[in-house]
Amino acid sequence: MLNIKAEITFIKKQKTKPYYDSSAITGLVPKLYFKTEKKQVVLSNARTIKNIYFEKSGFEICKFSSNYNSKNIHNNLNSYKIELTNFLKKRFNCLNSYIFDLTRRSNSSKGAKNNDGNRQPAERAHVDYTRDSGIKRAMDIIGQKYYRKIINSQFRIIQLNIWKPLCKTVLSSPLAFALPKSVLKKDLIATDQRFPNRIGEIYHLAYNNKQKWLWIPNMKDSEILLLKGWDSLENKKIPMCTPHTSFNLKNQNIKRNPRESIEARIFMVIKNE
Repeated sequence: MLNIKAEITFIKKQKTKPYYDSSAITGLVPKLYFKTEKKQVVLSNARTIKNIYFEKSGFEICKFSSNYNSKNIHNNLNSYKIELTNFLKKRFNCLNSYIFDLTRRSNSSKGAKNNDGNRQPAERAHVDYTRDSGIKRAMDIIGQKYYRKIINSQFRIIQLNIWKPLCKTVLSSPLAFALPKSVLKKDLIATDQRFPNRIGEIYHLAYNNKQKWLWIPNMKDSEILLLKGWDSLENKKIPMCTPHTSFNLKNQNIKRNPRESIEARIFMVIKNE
């Protein structure tokens, strides 16, 4: 079954709005201006759950054939974008997709090289966008005029992350993610994320023992994980976001089995069904 127990890092609720300096400011490890706590949680094997698909679950594990790998990591990002665009068109029949960020991560001491600095796995339970920052970021990426046209039509805009291993098998620092329906609104803590030239806003997740957590044992580089970050359609019947974080496996050996990965942040326009 590969259901396990592991430590997840959560934010502690406080009276004032929390904030932190992003890796773009600090260089590698973000500087936090709030307290966190570690909790032991049960992580269930996501592979054993039936009838999982992104539209109803807020996540999905998909097979994905790609020529992008650790051997052409710097020179093939545009080709990877084309592969993702073709995948989204086939999987969702989306009207348009906008890949606006690609971030590589490594759990090595130096992290993975990106244009805006080196990155290690994110080790706090979080969602990349809040209700407000999702709207703002969508307008920034697709344009205010097009944004308003879409939300006043039979289409909607979804922000999703596509997470892909670059190592053959993930044997250290894998991802955990919460079932959206187990997360209460009060668990989502809006947090300012400070960059050199702007301030973003994300949700950190506060612990609640009703939360249900999942992971993907032995995830392969031939697989991708889709996670929802934001949705322009506010409907209680569909998940709004899927909190996630990296975590440490018991007795993992980073030197022998380093975790290398790439994540794509995307806005896609799909028909509202």
